[in-house]
Amino acid sequence: MFIEIAVGIVALAAVVLVAFLVPVLMQLRKTAEESERLLRRMNEDLPVLFREATQAAQNMNQVAGQMQEAAAHARVLGNAIGEVGETINQVHGLVRGGAGTLLTNVGSLLAGFRAAYGVFTKKSESHQQGGSSNGG
Repeated sequence: MFIEIAVGIVALAAVVLVAFLVPVLMQLRKTAEESERLLRRMNEDLPVLFREATQAAQNMNQVAGQMQEAAAHARVLGNAIGEVGETINQVHGLVRGGAGTLLTNVGSLLAGFRAAYGVFTKKSESHQQGGSSNGG
């Protein structure tokens, strides 16, 4: 009788264990199915994402190259502008120096004209007053 009770307890424990394990196994099966769907979808989406990431990296490299070219052009433009500024400074210096020389020459020319005018007016006055024609 003791063995019959023990077999009954073991049978009851097996039923309780099966009753407990069946919902757990069903939930595990649903989880496995969801995992499989997720992996399948990732296998579909990842190649697209990798292509897009590769394209984005290529675009970034292209933009970086264009920026380097633009910087080189800007550097050349800056050098040209600097050279134009130096040329303007040189022309300004020449104009300042040349203008001073020009004003000196014009002043000397005007002084010469005044002196000549003075000589001619004196000769003309002395000639009118009956002086000699040789200026004396």
